[in-house]
Amino acid sequence: MKTKFTLFALLIALCIGCSPEQETLEATDANFIIEIGGDTTSDPNSTIYQTDLMAGQHTLAGIVNISEDNGSTTVSYITEGDWEIEEIHLFVGPLEDLPTNGGGNPKIGRFPYKATYPAGTTDAPITVPGIAPGDCVYVAAHAVVVNTVTGDEETAWGAGESIGGNSWAMMFEVCN
Repeated sequence: MKTKFTLFALLIALCIGCSPEQETLEATDANFIIEIGGDTTSDPNSTIYQTDLMAGQHTLAGIVNISEDNGSTTVSYITEGDWEIEEIHLFVGPLEDLPTNGGGNPKIGRFPYKATYPAGTTDAPITVPGIAPGDCVYVAAHAVVVNTVTGDEETAWGAGESIGGNSWAMMFEVCN
């Protein structure tokens, strides 16, 4: 029994010691940091908003979590189950600045924050300038997710109200 416990403790120590290092990429044309492999669940008290991440309009693929810490805002795309994140596009700001086409559909290619991720990514936090206390912003959190069991690739949005146009794109308001 003691040998099994020692072996188990050693295995746990190895797993903790071998966790992937966090990689930080900084963009040169915007004021934000993308963290790959970050731990966004360490301080649930900093969460100011959370919503479902919906794939293909009707399938729950995870959550979008918004947190505040020391004057910065972190938007975390966190998939659950068999879903992984391939890419994200994020808008955070006043509604009148949300990039849309003439028909009211979002232009995700013009969202100020975007990134692609390697296979196996289930947590994609993005740190952006903070939301001032008492202020409100709109968030449009788009992702491309893939189901590792079926191989299906889907568009996903943070659940909220319709952006407009003829797509099912969604946005939500966050106040600090």
